[in-house]
Amino acid sequence: MRLTVLDDDPGIKIHPDPRIKVFLDGVEVKHCVTADDEKSEVIILASDENGFMLALNGEVKYQALHGIVRIERQD
Repeated sequence: MRLTVLDDDPGIKIHPDPRIKVFLDGVEVKHCVTADDEKSEVIILASDENGFMLALNGEVKYQALHGIVRIERQD
């Protein structure tokens, strides 16, 4: 399954929801905009070493990470 908050992504569109947690290799992923457990990929907002979000030419920069992806809904 592929969940996303991005308009131009082919995944299932969702609104940001704090009850949905994404894990990569067992560690919770913060600032995740797309999670795909079939492709073993998460896309996050890229940040620098101080945790500040990065932008390039006024556009938010993204970073793809790969590993074992688990998507959970906390009720």
